[in-house]
Amino acid sequence: MPSAVVITGMGLVSALGDRPSALHEALLGGGTAFGPSALIAEQAGSYRVAEIRDFAPRTYLGPRNLRPLDRTGQLAAAAAELALADSGWTIEARDARDVGLALGTTFCSVRTIGEFDRRAMRDGPEYASPIDFSNTVINAAAGQVAIWHHLRGVNSTISTGTASGLHALGYAAQMIRAGRATTLLAGGVEELCFESFLGFVRAGLVAAPGEGAVPRPFDTARDGCLLGEGAAFLVLESEDTARARGARVVGRIEGYGSGYDSRQATAHSEGENALAASIVRALGPSGPEGLAAVMSSASGHITLDAREAAGILEALGTRAAEVPVSTIKGHLGETQGAGGALATVVMLESLRTRRLPPIAGLEHPDPRVGLDLVIGRPRAIAASRALVTAVSREGNACALVISAADGADRRP
Repeated sequence: MPSAVVITGMGLVSALGDRPSALHEALLGGGTAFGPSALIAEQAGSYRVAEIRDFAPRTYLGPRNLRPLDRTGQLAAAAAELALADSGWTIEARDARDVGLALGTTFCSVRTIGEFDRRAMRDGPEYASPIDFSNTVINAAAGQVAIWHHLRGVNSTISTGTASGLHALGYAAQMIRAGRATTLLAGGVEELCFESFLGFVRAGLVAAPGEGAVPRPFDTARDGCLLGEGAAFLVLESEDTARARGARVVGRIEGYGSGYDSRQATAHSEGENALAASIVRALGPSGPEGLAAVMSSASGHITLDAREAAGILEALGTRAAEVPVSTIKGHLGETQGAGGALATVVMLESLRTRRLPPIAGLEHPDPRVGLDLVIGRPRAIAASRALVTAVSREGNACALVISAADGADRRP
């Protein structure tokens, strides 16, 4: 019989806080993190970003040598440290049992890759940094985090664009259900850097620059996203493992679905919507009954927001008008590989507190969206089951159904 998958810990670093409760409170108050860039100030010009301006890795990682970790690795290792501590998985426990890792990222250490290549081209291959070389592969962060935190189990990197973090959670849950792992740290990470920023700008995906620029998910005036950064991980375990070690359970993974649509960037293409099919698979036989809310990945993209809304509408059917929908990307920007994991943490906090944050930047809802969007103020929610969705411009789609554990609303 497949193992039930429970959540026993959460950890994150974001531009609006490094604790799930602090981030959730900031979102409930409509807080946003956008401003001029300090990391890429010369390249960003008047574009606004949501970067972690006061990130101090030693606060989380202590006095050990940080040189092998670039910014992506530091963000991931910090969030992983917080999640493992929250779940009670000590170093001694990790040395005794195999704890694995599923990490989602879009570009991983693309800044390090760019710097390594530039130095090799400018000064010659013999002058390229050997420390940088170890971070020039897409699974560098997963390897570094595993080394840093003594994670000896499954080690996987999921790279499916802006759906990466949610895909990593679903993949980890499937591994546990299949009996191929008992404990996995799962989530995502993305750093803000010149290389990815320039790619988004040149692809026409970023909202127009200016002092008052904000992303406007689902708004009639939306014209693109603003970039952010962060990392978030959740500790997933089989229920038997969690019970055996006396762990506190804060939530459950109820279902997962994924798919691919090569026409995903088109708002109203013909044929099956990959997200709709993913949601139906994730919801399972009970369908949308008892669903408290949806946390979408809408970021202000003109066609992708509409495509995601169409998938949610199709999957929920007549229940769509009764289920409130929110997104965190109007607050934190497009955090790419970290987005799905951050959204899942926020959704769990929303279930715990029974309050769903409003969508920042949304003033004039696009009437074609057709969803019950949370505008202006937090929305009270009653049920303990929720849906998190993610889509990418490349066509990836996934959906995760989570629930709050009994007593989770009394979590300290």
